[in-house]
Amino acid sequence: MLPMASKLVAALVVSTVCAAPVLAADIYWADPIGTDFAYVYPTETLGDPIEAGDVQSFAQMPHLRIQGRIEAGDAAKVEAMLWEEKPNWNADMFKDIVVSFDSEGGDFYEGLAMADAISKLAVTTFVGPGDSCLSSCAIAFLGGSAIVMRGIPSWPSRYLHVEGLLGFHAPFSEIPQAIQIPRGTALTGELTQQMAQSFYGQAQAAINEIAGRMSEWQISPDFVFEMLTKGSYEGDTRPIEDRFILVDSYIGATQLKAKVLTSALTYPAEITGVGAGAVCSFLVRANTGRSAPLGIAFPVERLRRSDSAAGDTSTGASAKFARGRFPEVVSERSTVTTARRLVPGTDPEAFYTEGSLSGMGPIQCSVYRGEDGRWYARTFNENIHFPDADGTYVHGRGADLIKVRVLDFEQGYPVNRYLLLGPSGSWLHAPILDAAFLDRMPAWAEDIKGASFDCAGELDPAAAVICAFPALADADGRLGALYSAARAKRGDTVLEEQRAWVRDRNRVCRANGVDLEDDFLRWNLALCLMDMTGKRNRALAQQLQ
Repeated sequence: MLPMASKLVAALVVSTVCAAPVLAADIYWADPIGTDFAYVYPTETLGDPIEAGDVQSFAQMPHLRIQGRIEAGDAAKVEAMLWEEKPNWNADMFKDIVVSFDSEGGDFYEGLAMADAISKLAVTTFVGPGDSCLSSCAIAFLGGSAIVMRGIPSWPSRYLHVEGLLGFHAPFSEIPQAIQIPRGTALTGELTQQMAQSFYGQAQAAINEIAGRMSEWQISPDFVFEMLTKGSYEGDTRPIEDRFILVDSYIGATQLKAKVLTSALTYPAEITGVGAGAVCSFLVRANTGRSAPLGIAFPVERLRRSDSAAGDTSTGASAKFARGRFPEVVSERSTVTTARRLVPGTDPEAFYTEGSLSGMGPIQCSVYRGEDGRWYARTFNENIHFPDADGTYVHGRGADLIKVRVLDFEQGYPVNRYLLLGPSGSWLHAPILDAAFLDRMPAWAEDIKGASFDCAGELDPAAAVICAFPALADADGRLGALYSAARAKRGDTVLEEQRAWVRDRNRVCRANGVDLEDDFLRWNLALCLMDMTGKRNRALAQQLQ
C-alpha cells in the first residue's frame, strides 16, 4: 500500500489546493428513446428467454436523462423526480422508467446514493450509443432494477449499448478530500502521514459501501475485486483502458448482470478457425458459466487430409464423421459403458475442435453452415446436454440453485459477429497479438522486425492484415528468415512442407473470404494468421536445432 499511498497523496494535494468549483449534473425528463435495439447475447431472465437478435424498446418508458459531472445534491434530485412518476408505490412499482447516463463521473458517495435511489424505485438504467458512464456514474448505473412480481426481489435491469462506454475504477480518487490544506503549507512528513491515514480510512469506508451492496446489485465478487485494484486519480491522462475497467465483453457484462444491445445484429458470411473456436468457447461459457480451453477450430477438410504442414500435430481430430452434412451426436459402446459424443458432418468447410471441462470431461464443437447460408455452432458434453430428459443444466447449490437453458441442446446456435470475440474478447479494441513461441527461436531470429515482403506494394488480404499488425508483421519476417535457413539446410523437403503449410493456413484462416471491413473479422484473421505463423515458426526453428 505504501508506494500507492505516495502517489495518491501527491494527487490528493493537487486536488485539495487547486480544486475549482464544478457544476452539478444536468438532470431532466427527455424525449422517449425511440430507437429499437437488438440483443447481442442470449440473456438470463425470470420469464421467457431472450435470444440474441430479439428487440429491446424503451419507447414507452418515461426517460430521465443525467448528463455531466455528478455532484452533491444530484441523488436527491433524481429520487424526487422519480417519485413524481411513481407517486403511489403499490400501484406504480411495476411502472417502467429508464434512466440514461452520459457522465464522466464525479463524487463517489453521490453516485452511490444515486444507485440507492434508482434501486429503491426499481428503475432501468441505460448507457446508450455515443454516451459514457464512468467512475461514480458507473456506480449509479448498478442501481438499475425492476420488480417483475410481488413478493419477489427486484431483478437487475441494466442495459449497455456496444457503442457506449461503461467504466469502473477503485473509488480512491473520488472520495471527499481527506484533509484541508491551506495554500503555502509545507508538505512535511507528519502532514503526509496524516493525509495518508485519513485518505485510506475513507477509501476503506468506500470499499465497504460497495461490498455491502454486492448481493443487492447481484454483481460478481470477481468484478468487484478487479475494480478495486484499478487505480486512477484526478487528472489521470493515461489511455481510458488503463484508467478504467471497461465493460466490453460477454463475461464483463454478465458479471454485472448488464444486457448488451446493438443497433443492428449481423451474421458473418465467412469466418476463420479462430472465430469458430471463439464461438465454441462462448457456447460453453454461456451454457455452464465456466470456461473451457477449446482453442482454434480446424476445417473438416483439413482433418480428412494427410498433407498438413510437417511438425503440426494440433488437428484436434480424434473425431469420426457423421454420415450427412451436419454434425450429430453418436453413441460409442464399450464393454463397460456407452458414451455419446458429437462428430462433424461431411461439409469440408465446416470447423471442428475438441477440449475438456474440468470435472465434466470431453467437449466437442462443430461450427457449420446451415441450410440458410448462416453459420451455426453446436457443442456437446455428456454432463451438460444429457443430465436429464429436458436438457436443463443445473449449477449452484441450495439458495444459489439456478436453472440455465442449454442454448444448443436441440439444434445449432446461430453465429452473430459478436460471438466471434468469444466470452472474453473486447468489442472496443483490437486484440493483443502475442509473439508465439518467441522463446524457442534462434537468437539471430528474435530481433527480426517487419514483414518478409514489401508492405508498400499491392497486397492481398492476408498480406494487408499482416502489415496492419506490427507483431504479426514481425512474426512473418521471422518466418521468411527461418524458412530460408531451413531450406538451405534441408533442401526441397522444406519447400514441400512450406507449400502444405500455406494450404493449411488458407483453409483455416480464409483470408480471401472474410469481410475485412468488419473489425471483428479482421481481428479474427490477424489472430488466426498469428497462430498459424507462430506454429510454423516453431516447426522451422526445431529443424534448425
